[in-house]
Amino acid sequence: MRVSAAWLTELLHREEFRWKRTRDSLRHRADPVLQQAARAWLEDLRTYGWRPTRERTT
Repeated sequence: MRVSAAWLTELLHREEFRWKRTRDSLRHRADPVLQQAARAWLEDLRTYGWRPTRERTT
């Protein structure tokens, strides 16, 4: 018996199985001092009217 990819996907979704490609993260290696400096720099840019295109959740 052969099972198509579409049918297998349907069955997995019915069982609430979800999958995504994993993403690399360097969060554990982030330097808090550099992050704060970058936030301050961005805040200075906002005072001149610059706005980010999307909100980041950090």
